Amino acid sequence: MSLRLANIRRIIILASIALLLACSPLLLAQVASAHANLVRAEPPPFSVLEQPPGKVTISFSEPVEPRYSEIQVLDAQDKQVDSHDSLVDSRNPTAMSVSLPVLPVGTYTVVWRTVSAADGHAIGGSFIFSVGTPSANAGEAVQVAQPLLQSPADPILKWLTLLSLLALVGGLGFELLVWRPVLTGKRANRAMGWISDEMASNSSRLGWVAMGVFGVASIGQLISQAMVANNIPLYKALGSPIFSLLISTKWGNLWLWRIALLLGTVALFAVFHTSLPGEGEKAKVRVLPQARLLLPLALACGILLTLSLVSHAAATTGIQAAAISLDYLHLLAAAFWVGGLFHFAKAFPIFVRRLSPEERRLTLSRLVPRFSTLATLSVGTLIITGLSSARIQATVVRALLTPYGLTLLIKIGLIVPLLLLGALNLMWVRPRLSSEEKATKQLRRLVTAEALLAALVLLSVGFLTSLEPARQVASREAPGEPTSLAFHGTVEGAHIVLEIAPGQVGLNRVDVSIVDSFFDPISNATDVSLSFKYLNADLGENVVSAVPVSPGNYIVEKVLLSVAGPWQVELVVRRPDAFDARTSFRFEVSPGPNAGSA
Repeated sequence: MSLRLANIRRIIILASIALLLACSPLLLAQVASAHANLVRAEPPPFSVLEQPPGKVTISFSEPVEPRYSEIQVLDAQDKQVDSHDSLVDSRNPTAMSVSLPVLPVGTYTVVWRTVSAADGHAIGGSFIFSVGTPSANAGEAVQVAQPLLQSPADPILKWLTLLSLLALVGGLGFELLVWRPVLTGKRANRAMGWISDEMASNSSRLGWVAMGVFGVASIGQLISQAMVANNIPLYKALGSPIFSLLISTKWGNLWLWRIALLLGTVALFAVFHTSLPGEGEKAKVRVLPQARLLLPLALACGILLTLSLVSHAAATTGIQAAAISLDYLHLLAAAFWVGGLFHFAKAFPIFVRRLSPEERRLTLSRLVPRFSTLATLSVGTLIITGLSSARIQATVVRALLTPYGLTLLIKIGLIVPLLLLGALNLMWVRPRLSSEEKATKQLRRLVTAEALLAALVLLSVGFLTSLEPARQVASREAPGEPTSLAFHGTVEGAHIVLEIAPGQVGLNRVDVSIVDSFFDPISNATDVSLSFKYLNADLGENVVSAVPVSPGNYIVEKVLLSVAGPWQVELVVRRPDAFDARTSFRFEVSPGPNAGSA
């Protein structure tokens, strides 16, 4: 037995190392996905146009639902001036546009609202552009106010969904992999056989309760999503808004699949788990015990997959498949560990009521090692996939200061004592189970405490999945970011210092300071020109000349940097008594607090 356990431990370690190595390229590539949802707009935010545009086009970082996404263009009097024909590009679902009539001179606000086709979250924002002379507030944008949560009920509904579904999957796994092999296997004694049917009945009751709670919570989520997508109150969401959501969105289609799989699981439970078999039926049922567990387990795992397909992971562009896979593995590992804990805690009264102290110690001393092996493999998978997923959704340290990041820290704070309790069971209680009755009571208390802590961890997950990912908030708000970008270099005997403020999307001020080798200002430059170029797309070059304001100091008051991302500026200083000084710098333009999405 010890040799078999040693081999299992080696397999677990090797599997964990292999999974970690498989995830390592993903860990190195996470930062690329941390952009605000609004990627590009035409006309660009804060732009000043000589001629009015024929339409407004906005590109997003992920596909949006056509039926629930819209652009409006408002004039200075808050009147809608577009042609009311906002639509999502059928060939590129990340792009949305609205046509415009001939606009008079003035400043206009573009207000947009979308529902993500990836995770069903509603987002919104705004920016401005000007035709002719911009208004005095052309450097500002009106941000569409967004609530912290999509719906106040959303975290609780997601918590109940996870709690019930993990209990369902974990119960089937606990029966298949832990207690049934022990209680009905070759090494099982007569006492173990006595409680096998009662354990099956107990698991069946918990399964029915879990499926009932999951069904009710899923219906609540459907109503809540209809309210969010249509931006309407509860009494208006019932009826056609729900039907439209189900047939016209990815979220709704996956919800239908989820319910279909749930009904299939209910049907299998009705066939295999409705009543406890009598003496004459035991042999018949035990012919295919794996089938009566594996079939509903497969459908329940399919339900888990529908959750991953509309999670934050599904909204991670560039590494979507890997992110969804990580999320699904995370849910499966949590189900087998946490769901198993729920059923283990619920089974203790059966052991106490039906077995003598000696029989109880023997039974638990065989059950606990099997569950410990399953829990160890699950915990290892949870740690690896959890760290990887956290790296995806919180790409920088400052993201931990967002509501999502703080909730993630609370989740970790709950997981730590949960792991400590598991370690206490494994290293202190388990070795004493076969010889001390006191260890049985301690095991019961610790497993119950683990199950309660696990329920609290799932509650924090309910809030996490309802909040905007930290990568988006940090990218948009950029707390702690410098208010300007500064560069320096020396070329042709000229020491150049270039500063761009604020270094965000919109109008920026550029300051150039030039001194010679003796640090005396160079004030005889006939031209100080700067050429700005966006590196990820051909947007043309914006060439401007700096104006001297004092010896050696030159400025450009307004330079439009229209898109967030990588830029390059080429600086040329022309002097009558020396060669032209040419240098260039690359820098990253942040979306700024007013250019992103909520």
